[in-house]
Amino acid sequence: MPLPGAVAYVAVFALGCAVGSFLNVCIYRMPRDRSVVAPPSHCPHCGVRLRGIDLIPLVSFLALGRKCRRCGGPISWRYFGVELLTGLIFLAVWLACGPRPEVLACWVFAAVVVAVVFIDIDHMIIPDKLVAAGVAAAALGAGLSLAAQPRFVEPLGFARLAGAAAPLVRFVAGGAVGLVTFVFIRAFSEVLFRREGMGLGDVKLAGAIGAMLGPSLALLSFALAIAVGAILGVGLMALRLRRRMEYLPFGPFLAASALVAMLAPAGLWHAAAGLYARWVSLFGV
Repeated sequence: MPLPGAVAYVAVFALGCAVGSFLNVCIYRMPRDRSVVAPPSHCPHCGVRLRGIDLIPLVSFLALGRKCRRCGGPISWRYFGVELLTGLIFLAVWLACGPRPEVLACWVFAAVVVAVVFIDIDHMIIPDKLVAAGVAAAALGAGLSLAAQPRFVEPLGFARLAGAAAPLVRFVAGGAVGLVTFVFIRAFSEVLFRREGMGLGDVKLAGAIGAMLGPSLALLSFALAIAVGAILGVGLMALRLRRRMEYLPFGPFLAASALVAMLAPAGLWHAAAGLYARWVSLFGV
């Protein structure tokens, strides 16, 4: 591996870990409606302000033995996990996109969905500020793509039909498809189960995902999220780890599926198209 490439990979991974450190603050404070910038990071046990040496991503956690330097209070492994996960995702985005302007938008969007996953798991909510950040990332990506060939090629030729304004058209059409699709799903689930089957946060997040991925990839992402969510939900009920009418946070499935679709769009689309063709052929169509 050439040295410049290796240096770039290490730098990108370190950047992702640093962003993950900030995401830990967001994950803890946003659901509690607290500022993510003030007060500075501090120990949740004794309240002492953390110094720069205590905030080095990954390294400080291991060097301190996952304990507070002052009071010895335990530090959750989640802090380390979020930093490591974000670093790996940033590196995966870099490998998929390369040194293109659009990579900035993809990094912002990836950071948003990582925060969404852990907040929704803990609190069953998706903060509007995170959704707004996801839409902003999509708008940034569309704007950057106006000056360069789009990173995500629409499988159905949508970008070619849209012409020079394809990124903006994809942004608007994708957002509309995400919102309309999940408004319908939410309304249908209320009629079917006679209670709210999906939160508005999921609907808004779907709109942001659609704006980022465009209509075709967004629909593929939504299908993957629904399929995985359904399989996991049924599996948990079969193991009696979840009751039939118990809510399961859907944000993590939406977020993870969006990342998968964003990082491997062409391969996923061809695989899905192939599976669909085989399914149709079974009926002799």
